Amino acid sequence: MTWIDAREKLPKESERVLLFTPYRVLGDDYACVGNRESITTCIARIDRKKVRVFTHWMPLPPKP
Repeated sequence: MTWIDAREKLPKESERVLLFTPYRVLGDDYACVGNRESITTCIARIDRKKVRVFTHWMPLPPKP
């Protein structure tokens, strides 16, 4: 699986996906599980600019 740029494509409406942020808004973690709404609504102020927190996503791997 590869990371998908959120500016190019978004997941399906209710699909749960792995999200990546390049910013330290999650403490020491740079990834979490979320959905399309997480990508479009999570905004942070970084260096005085409003930016989307999550920049990339990928489908969750299959369950073991």
